[in-house]
Amino acid sequence: MDGPGDTTFLLVACRARNSVSEASRSRCISLMDANRADWYVRLDGSHLNVESENATVNLPQFQLDSSFIMHSDKFYPGDYALESLSFPYWYVKPLSDGRLGIVQQESTTDYYDTASFKVYDYNTSGTNFLL
Repeated sequence: MDGPGDTTFLLVACRARNSVSEASRSRCISLMDANRADWYVRLDGSHLNVESENATVNLPQFQLDSSFIMHSDKFYPGDYALESLSFPYWYVKPLSDGRLGIVQQESTTDYYDTASFKVYDYNTSGTNFLL
């Protein structure tokens, strides 16, 4: 990411790992701000925000709201989709107001197009991955 206002996120261990079935644990991730430890992408209603885990009053809910199941080839081969752990079958996609949020899965080309993404850069030398 090179533009003004862009943020790099690290794919890190799922914050709500104990709330996920064993079969899904390897695909459960959280997104942490690469420049601020303990700041995660999380749900705020249907929108996504970046918030500090240290500022929450309900840590278990924060952990659920900042955890996603990463699906490969969900809608298109070679693409990924992020499913909300708090809201199964709700995927991350742009909303009509231009912000990112989650929307319940629909069987439409428009939904598949906007809920799919590619990973352009990653670093497997450590435990974190760049998205």
